[in-house]
Parts: sequence; structure tokens; C-alpha cells
Amino acid sequence: MSLTDLYKGFDVIGVNKELPIFTTIPKDYQEVNDSLLPLIQQYRSEHSDSIETNVKCNWRSDWFIHEDNRFNEFNKWILEACSFACQYHLNTQVTFSIANEWLMVYEKGDYAIPHEHFPYCLSVIYYVDCDANAAPVIFEDEVEINPEVGKLVIFPSELKHEVKQTEGKRVVVSMNLNQY
Repeated sequence: MSLTDLYKGFDVIGVNKELPIFTTIPKDYQEVNDSLLPLIQQYRSEHSDSIETNVKCNWRSDWFIHEDNRFNEFNKWILEACSFACQYHLNTQVTFSIANEWLMVYEKGDYAIPHEHFPYCLSVIYYVDCDANAAPVIFEDEVEINPEVGKLVIFPSELKHEVKQTEGKRVVVSMNLNQY
């Protein structure tokens, strides 16, 4: 008997629940960016090929930035922020690990088609640099979050999101997190 035969008949029952999207501009973002932006430029010069995904941008790294030790301090900073958001806003103590991490450079006309990051737990967007006219990220066709230099966005991975064609540059670090 096939799995299809065994599992026919699942009923899908929907519930409405508001899911939080956390945003902040940490006080020490400038110090972080002062070391992060040159690191991204160095990584890009070492890995100039851009991979094809749902993000249609000038350059996109591979999925494995978290395996590069040069990003350890930044990654620790992000994981601490995610744990803090869960502890103080959701009253839950959680420890996260990075499942994958990538870098993106958007130029005029670049965009990301609607997508989500399920089955991961949380996803992160960090704006290292952006122009004032950079396009917002749009969640579930209704919530727009405008990019700002140093802005950290933490959201449940199952939220659909996209970026319409941008007029301005965006340099972004994104990652997916698992709970452990």
C-alpha cells in the first residue's frame, strides 16, 4: 500500500492567529555594520557567482555564510537578539541555531517573488545598508516594513513575504533558525 493510500482523507482545519514580526534598530548597529559591510564585500569578491533563487537580485551568496567563521560575531549578535525577543515578548526561553544564512545585494529593478521559509522556526532579515528609496518587505500582502540601515526583522518562517521591484540599493543578511 502506498503512502498516498494510507494518508488520503486528511482534513485541513484553519485557525486565525496573529503572528508577531519583531523589528528593532539595535543601538550598536553602526559598530556592527562597520565590520560587517567590508566583510560582505570581501566575501562577494571571493564568491562572485550569484546563485538563482526566488530572489532576483544583483548578487546573492550561497546558503552557507554561517559556516564561515568570519561571521561568528555577527551571528552570535543575531542569535542573542532572537532569544531576547522570544524571552521578553513571548515569555519563552528559547535557544536557536542557524540552519542557513545568505547575503544579498539588490540594485534598482531587483525583487523577490512571494515565498516563505517553512519548515524553519524563525527567519531574520538584517539591513546592513540601504538607500532611502529601497523597496519594503511585504508580509502576507498586508504588512510593509521599510528597510533602514541597521534594522533587524525577526519573523515566523511560515509568513509569506516578498520584495517588489526596488528603486534603491539594499544590502541584506538573511537567515533561517531552528530551535534546539
